[in-house]
Amino acid sequence: MATFILSYPDKTFVPRGAAAEQVAPGLPGQAFAQWLKLCDEIHRTLGRILVIDPGRVGSQSSVYAALLGSSFLSPGKLPRPVFLRSNHGETAAEDAASRAIADAGLEIQTAKHPWQGQVDIIPVERNRFVLTYGGSDQGSSHASVEEVKALLPMGAQVMAIELSSTCPRGSAAIGFLTPPGGRSVALVSRPALKSHSPEDLGRFIGDKVDVTILDAEDSAAFATEALNVRGTLHLPPGCSTILRGLLFRRGFRLTEVDVSMLVGPSGGGPKLLACELPGLVLSDEAPSYLLRRDRLHNLCAEYPT
Repeated sequence: MATFILSYPDKTFVPRGAAAEQVAPGLPGQAFAQWLKLCDEIHRTLGRILVIDPGRVGSQSSVYAALLGSSFLSPGKLPRPVFLRSNHGETAAEDAASRAIADAGLEIQTAKHPWQGQVDIIPVERNRFVLTYGGSDQGSSHASVEEVKALLPMGAQVMAIELSSTCPRGSAAIGFLTPPGGRSVALVSRPALKSHSPEDLGRFIGDKVDVTILDAEDSAAFATEALNVRGTLHLPPGCSTILRGLLFRRGFRLTEVDVSMLVGPSGGGPKLLACELPGLVLSDEAPSYLLRRDRLHNLCAEYPT
């Protein structure tokens, strides 16, 4: 069963790219309602959710859970499972997110170099990983690539890709999707890559994966940030009919989840809001969405509308 970290917006929530004075009083409540729908969809498709109360990740709200960091659970190379917290210029070792993750059984480390977290790690097949850096002003540093490589499984093969200045993160450039059966698909936005081409990426991944170069419409919709939960793709709105048909023929079940109030003007897809913990099983005592659902819905009803 897939396990994810998600964090709901608080009453002062301001989406990325928006100014506080431009946010209508009812927006945090609308964003919370979208967050609950996303959680319900993940739960419906048999995903488990560790709920973390709102906080900050540097200058970002913790609602962007994929920016919290990433877990490394590889046996043989690490003495115990590690969660590497992202480095956005501020320490995060003692915040609520770190405490909740530590309670789930992961040792907390903080990246030494500027690093955005899971959004800049794209696992592909056969123990291969794409690590991205650069891009926008808040992008991961080149130095973070070596730091992350040291935590990957034994024998991992790595391709490091520098992003173009217009791309905010690796997950906005590349999405690697594996269906329940059949060939995996890599969705790639060509303009988002600076140091390599989609063809270079295809040669690294291998010929058993279909590399699909996105058109401008699907790149703008952040199709690469569709969230895959056990073969169901939770797609952001705006993905083209052509792309939907391609993914359906590859064996994916498709559902659309609107997260526009959460991602704000900067844009993004459901994957930005969920930090995956592959291979980790939550204990019965963990603050899972299933246990907290009624209370979270009641809390949402208290937000101004």
